[in-house]
Amino acid sequence: MVDKLNYKSIKKAIQFTWQLTCQELKNVFTDSGVIIIFFAAGLLYPLLYGFVYYNENLTNVPVAVVDNSQSAMSRELIRKIDATPDLEVSFHSPSLEEAKLLFAKNKVKGIIFIPSSFSKDIQTGIQTNISAYASMASMLYYRAMYAAVNYVCLDMGQHIQMNNLASTGLTQRQTQVYATPVLSEGKSLYNPKGGYASFLVPTILILVIQQTLVLGIGILAGTAREENSFHQLIPIKKKYHGTLRIVLGKSFAYLILYVFISCYNLIVIPRIFNLPQLDDILTLVIFMFPLLLACIFFAMSISVFFFDREVVFLLYLFSSIPLLFISGSLWPAEYIPTFWKVMSYFFPSTLGIQGFIKINSMGASFSQISFEYFGLWIQAGMYFIFTFFVYRWQILQSEKRLK
Repeated sequence: MVDKLNYKSIKKAIQFTWQLTCQELKNVFTDSGVIIIFFAAGLLYPLLYGFVYYNENLTNVPVAVVDNSQSAMSRELIRKIDATPDLEVSFHSPSLEEAKLLFAKNKVKGIIFIPSSFSKDIQTGIQTNISAYASMASMLYYRAMYAAVNYVCLDMGQHIQMNNLASTGLTQRQTQVYATPVLSEGKSLYNPKGGYASFLVPTILILVIQQTLVLGIGILAGTAREENSFHQLIPIKKKYHGTLRIVLGKSFAYLILYVFISCYNLIVIPRIFNLPQLDDILTLVIFMFPLLLACIFFAMSISVFFFDREVVFLLYLFSSIPLLFISGSLWPAEYIPTFWKVMSYFFPSTLGIQGFIKINSMGASFSQISFEYFGLWIQAGMYFIFTFFVYRWQILQSEKRLK
């Protein structure tokens, strides 16, 4: 008899929870604002960022050359610079002042200045100097400019030294060793293209999941307060079948939707844009589960502060960029001030970004993401408890209104 009653109670609890899930799904699909946030933003934002950074690296950056030497060696230097994939010699300016005017008009992104003594200095064994001007306002242009000019100058200097040594009767192998006694070789371990998309897009993908959930759930909470009597988050009814069932019913609705959205963002998008994919799909799916729960309960817990639909947009606009900066992806976490570093771990996006980058871009195993994985479970549990008490308090407030 007891077992039969327990079975009926469990069955009734599951039915009520599923009814709440279906009701919340109905609320989502009947609210045009939430549909735009969950599906348009959740699915199109990753595509937008992927296409914006599709080229990965800067190539053929236009530069102006001021060649005061007008020698065979200076022309060879210019040809080699123009042959690099990074730079394109677009203008030959007669003076540095004219080149600066081109730079000011944004026709070029950098200036290369070759002094009149360039060829003479090399022939007489005097160290010469090539000046490369680039704006530090854009680090990418500066990096491309510096890398290309430095490479060409080192390569040209090595050949000049080898020719000088060859005239002394040394063999070709000996001249190579004397000219370059120490060779260095840089190898990219996890971003072989050195691409900007491979570095930035994985961060954006996690942030899109969290922020669209916060925005969508916040809109639903604001709508509920606007439509319900006394602006209650939980509508006033005569009978509630348990706070836990309400929390689980609502959260399960969001989980159903975001399992598909997250798979699209974290599995499909990197493959569409050919981003580094060293991940094991099973590890990624296992990691994704606490990430989604943490984001859902985080969004539900702060939704209590949204008394209308407009407030959540302000929070979204205010928080998105700071969360990106304190996540530890754009700037090393070790150099973030302690206060902001501690604060960052209250947001699921921080651990989500760090874990996803390790899995997808570095091929980390489950043991290597244990800190992020269990950290997300702690966040999920913490925000679930907070959500439970918030909803319980709202229910008690509603029940008081009925008396």
